[in-house]
Amino acid sequence: MTKQSIFRAGIFAALAFPFAAPVLSAQQKCPATTPGATMPLTYQGGPTVAAITACDLMTRLYIYAADSMRGREAGTPDLIRATSYIEREVKRLGLIPAGDKGSYFQSMPVTARVALATSTITAGGKTFHLGADFSAAGAADRNATGDVVFGGTLGDTVNALSADDARGKIVVMMAGAGGGGRGGFGGGRGGAANNPLAGAAAIVTVSATITAPRLQYVLNDTVQNDGRTAYAAANPAPAGAAGGRGGAGGAAPLAVTVSPAVATAMLGKPVASAMRGEKGGSVTIDVKTENIAEPTRSVVAILPGTDPKLKNEYIVIGAHSDHIGMANANPPVEHDSLKAYNIVARVEGADSRGALPPTPEQWVRINALKDSLRKIYPARLDSISNGADDDGTGSVSILEIAEAFAKGPVKPKRSLIFIWQTGEEKGLWGSQFWTNHPTVPLGSVVADLNLDMVGRGAATDVTGKNKEDVELFGAENYLQLVGSRRLSTELGDIAEQVSAAQPMPFKFDYSMDANGHVQNIYCRSDHANYARYGIPVIFFTTGGHADYHQVTDEAEYIQYEHMARVDKLVFDIAMKVGNLDHRVLVDKAKPDSPFARCQQ
Repeated sequence: MTKQSIFRAGIFAALAFPFAAPVLSAQQKCPATTPGATMPLTYQGGPTVAAITACDLMTRLYIYAADSMRGREAGTPDLIRATSYIEREVKRLGLIPAGDKGSYFQSMPVTARVALATSTITAGGKTFHLGADFSAAGAADRNATGDVVFGGTLGDTVNALSADDARGKIVVMMAGAGGGGRGGFGGGRGGAANNPLAGAAAIVTVSATITAPRLQYVLNDTVQNDGRTAYAAANPAPAGAAGGRGGAGGAAPLAVTVSPAVATAMLGKPVASAMRGEKGGSVTIDVKTENIAEPTRSVVAILPGTDPKLKNEYIVIGAHSDHIGMANANPPVEHDSLKAYNIVARVEGADSRGALPPTPEQWVRINALKDSLRKIYPARLDSISNGADDDGTGSVSILEIAEAFAKGPVKPKRSLIFIWQTGEEKGLWGSQFWTNHPTVPLGSVVADLNLDMVGRGAATDVTGKNKEDVELFGAENYLQLVGSRRLSTELGDIAEQVSAAQPMPFKFDYSMDANGHVQNIYCRSDHANYARYGIPVIFFTTGGHADYHQVTDEAEYIQYEHMARVDKLVFDIAMKVGNLDHRVLVDKAKPDSPFARCQQ
């Protein structure tokens, strides 16, 4: 048995019981700090304390990642409810409002586009209607007409159509076990350039369940739009360069989900009997949309520095408050079955691009893990992507760090900006908007410390792959750093020095920060929007895992004591940078323009 197999075969113990860590000062008693305790599905803790503790973090996360928050999707009332909780907490801590008009909120002009009931599909001499027969994301009015080809199963890269076979076609696909990518500038592995379906006119997914049309949210940021237009005009693409993400005119393929009856009309036969590459008739898909204003908001609060001069400089400590909501909710899935499946067959969750169907041996392990989970938790259907780690852990960590500074005896000389940026999952909206429309002078920001997914990193978690495509695993002292020396050698050195002074120093993993890494992690979280303006950054994360962007990313699987040590490290780094007698030295080249495309 390989080392990786041993890790995965024994993963259940790590799921149920967080690994041991030194007890922190002022620690309260809770399941997170009780050896052998079963983590509950719901939990209500006591009042939080000034120290950074695992129990405080558990108390906060079970609130913030609860089912009642419905996954905190940006643009929805669920995210408004989540940011109201954060507002109450920062107000209680006495932090200074740093949003719009003396409030803690910075609102963003977001538009929701929804597909209308007048949308139709014409196939096999029949007309099918949105809602009853198919669903579509309301990105914009779209029309696609073309010949049908059956593409097999989504996520099956071994038996995939070629790019030539898919180009300009209406590609019918059976739903697979795949998932979406992480928010950010492109996300995913390799982008459209490695996707043979990128040139299709439309991708049609067949599902037995047709759900209500989902809203498509768009941030209307004129500074960003005008800046990118001006940059593109001054830096034209080389002749022959590929544009956009595929499809006609560079547009992404139109995506719809249809019932088996619609698929039968398209192919001229039941989809179950279709062979990959088999052609059907000509189909027309006509999607009509309308726009609805759906403002959304980030939370911004300041702890003033103690030095009369240096308090006018700022360290940003941030996380993203949103997640993907009900994106994976339809149809609901059996929680333990999906968790066991992903642990074995999709070890990076939604980032498991090209994962093959399980082998018979893997199915044995999947069923054994499922049975083990059901001995602890009741079988349950799950329909909410709670985002406990992504980025509930970052959000509650910022609250915990803010409380430690606000209630602690010593404050840094420089001021601290605590920011909960929304819309990271839509494309880094909140950090984009704040850096384009800062509520303090942007030139006064000396560093950005970004926490995104800091609650896992156990030895059984596949935290990513290095540039050579070798799996990475967590450890008791595991932490990934991204971008820490890309603009400032000094900032990266400070992180190493501060870590060395911790009771349990971290072993930093820089693998995901390698230039040219296909996952492009440096460009996929909120720090990227600060770096584009030349602000030194550090992105702290314990990395990926099998619950990434899945409905199984819940509070009972978080390593709370590990997270508390990460937060203490960030606290100490912020204190160190906040008390320097000089600004962190920027000794690396800054981006040519804040509106150039980010590339790791």
